[in-house]
Amino acid sequence: MRLVLAVLVVLSLGTAAAVAAPFDSDPLSLIEAIYKTYQTDNPGLPHIYSKRLHALIDKDEKETPEGMVGRIDWDVFVDGQDWKLTELKIALVSKSADKAQVRATFKNFGEPSNQLFDLVREDGHWRIDDITKTLPPRWTMSKILLDDPDAFPDAPKDAQ
Repeated sequence: MRLVLAVLVVLSLGTAAAVAAPFDSDPLSLIEAIYKTYQTDNPGLPHIYSKRLHALIDKDEKETPEGMVGRIDWDVFVDGQDWKLTELKIALVSKSADKAQVRATFKNFGEPSNQLFDLVREDGHWRIDDITKTLPPRWTMSKILLDDPDAFPDAPKDAQ
């Protein structure tokens, strides 16, 4: 739990090396900058989550007993504990004045992944409002944090 929490804190508060600013001036640049940090031993960027998603992460942290694993026990950006990313492609799916979607496709240790990022513009910056893995086994970050029964739509119903 603490490893996952540390990753989430690093991603939300940031300790990564400086990236060409401003990394959050457009949705595509934000997601590209995040994945660029995975080429280092210190992935993550500061202040990347929307107020809504950040509040859900904080709530999960507060509800998780000391020494226990929270609702998310993996790195959502690489869909795993560790990473060896190849074939990374990041593309803008849609964009309006205050909302956008960006898709990241890659292989992590040879396993294909397809992440869809929903972004919102808050206080003049693009922020991640949700992350959905669109290849089975699918998941949606906010639904996991809310204990939504449809958080893992491919899981057997009796396992949820």
